[in-house]
Amino acid sequence: MKSLITLFLILSLYTSLAQTSISYRVLEDNPEQANTNFIAPEFGMEYNSTDIGIFLGANGRKDLSIFTAEGIARFDIYSLNSSGTFHLEGGLFLPLSSKEKQKEVPVFLSYNPYAGRTYENNKAYNIEETKFITIPSGKYKNEFGLRGGLHYRAVGIEGEIEGVGTGKVNLGGIYLGGQMTSQAFVRTIINDDVERIGAGFTRIYADVMILPLSELSADPLSAVAKPDGMIGWRLGYQWYVSPHEGEYKFFGNSVFGAEIGQRPLSGFMFNLYWALAFSRS
Repeated sequence: MKSLITLFLILSLYTSLAQTSISYRVLEDNPEQANTNFIAPEFGMEYNSTDIGIFLGANGRKDLSIFTAEGIARFDIYSLNSSGTFHLEGGLFLPLSSKEKQKEVPVFLSYNPYAGRTYENNKAYNIEETKFITIPSGKYKNEFGLRGGLHYRAVGIEGEIEGVGTGKVNLGGIYLGGQMTSQAFVRTIINDDVERIGAGFTRIYADVMILPLSELSADPLSAVAKPDGMIGWRLGYQWYVSPHEGEYKFFGNSVFGAEIGQRPLSGFMFNLYWALAFSRS
């Protein structure tokens, strides 16, 4: 424990001393330059009241004239109690209001896992160095609006009682809700030498999920799989860490996301995913 504390203090001092020699100038402060159009192959997991699964898929968004198209496609590569689960969504986001806000924007400068070495109890430890600067009053563009679309989910179910076979439960319907997005983009020049960019994009949404179509593809399955309501809900969060084309992206092109809610048939659900974004203009 003492060694870890010592190492942390050394790392903090090293980074602090390094930052004291850093100067910067802001060349551009324009949230519109953040890459908010992307397609992102993803890997994630979901837990719900009836199953635990690991999925592959993709999510993406594309700005249109007044709308933004959003969608996801996922397929379970492993599930504990079902097979062949497939999930598809497509919809639109309509911004109704937009506001600019002044807030700190972090700019990632560099990361060096071998910045130095320290010795403790006859053992050598590498000193990692991560350099950031903070722009104290960068612009954030925050949009608030409505979203909605179609969703479809096919779940393979195996019978749990004698005489019941296998089949699929097909759930199709609409989702309606609200969403907030926030984005920033600040381009700087460091020590009158190199350019570095600080940028980010996040969105938070809340939906009601309505299922006008709820069909069991094999009648015997109704004995073991019964839809538990027509209405569900969810809260979701997505963070595109570094939506820009500059050098030294923090976490690269990573997109992180999570959802929590209740889905008809499967009940309570919670999922997490990591994706790798490919930006589109």
